[in-house]
Amino acid sequence: MQVEARFLCSDIVGQLRSGDYTVPEGASISDLLEISRAECPDKVPDERVDYLIFLQNGKSAQLTAKLAPGDKIHVLRKIIGG
Repeated sequence: MQVEARFLCSDIVGQLRSGDYTVPEGASISDLLEISRAECPDKVPDERVDYLIFLQNGKSAQLTAKLAPGDKIHVLRKIIGG
């Protein structure tokens, strides 16, 4: 199935490609992230995932959220402070 990913935090994810991805049925946001990381020449360290937040069709989502055909996933930098 096709989903769209937008990586809006290149300072954390480096050269991960924004665009359409083909993922298997039942895939999660975590699976999408692994697929995108596998095709990237510069591997994103695992610990950097802690600095990210995910939106699934405009709503906050966890890495374990299941994807549906046509989902739009935005990956953003987590803002810390106060």
